Amino acid sequence: MRILLVTDIHGDHEKLAEILEKETYDAILCAGDLSDAEKYDNYNKNLENVVEEMDRKERFVKAVPGNMDPERECVETLRQYRINLHREISSLKEYELVGYGGGITPFGTRFEPEGDDIKTALETLQNRMKSDKRIALIHQPPKDTEVDIADGQHVGSEAVRDLLTNSEFDLAFTGHIHESRGIDSLEGTKVVNPGPVMQGFYAVLETNGDTDIELKSL
Repeated sequence: MRILLVTDIHGDHEKLAEILEKETYDAILCAGDLSDAEKYDNYNKNLENVVEEMDRKERFVKAVPGNMDPERECVETLRQYRINLHREISSLKEYELVGYGGGITPFGTRFEPEGDDIKTALETLQNRMKSDKRIALIHQPPKDTEVDIADGQHVGSEAVRDLLTNSEFDLAFTGHIHESRGIDSLEGTKVVNPGPVMQGFYAVLETNGDTDIELKSL
């Protein structure tokens, strides 16, 4: 199975379309910031453009909102297209997927969940999971990793780190920190930040036997 990993589109559906045209894939996972409520006056219309682009080839698609996506509006649209994973669990072949969106910043952006809410939500979802093959789709990366560094500081989530260190996930797919594109490992879990689509970055996950991840760009 070939899974396309995208994040931080920030409304650039044309750049997204280039990536989708270039690659062959069986599924798309999007880790948030699909659009950008600070950038577009008609956020909902721009969000629909992005979602429709991902949904165009009728592949399996799941997404969570980012900190620039107002939670209610974004989740409503994702549910309309049946691709929401925020606070939900889904299955993709042998994998079980869990998702949580939003992210903390110093700037007071549109969707910044409290640490306690992140912890409670993730623990609740984790307790409902049954498969031993697991993927976490979470906008904010775990703290103290190679994929959460901004301006030389680790700015990831303690709650996300706790989830990954106390559970058995094969992969955690994140975004949020544009400058920390990369792949790290945390207690046996591969943690991937493919970099922002708006800059032409993405990643491809191959799950045929081994789990192979390649960072790619246009």
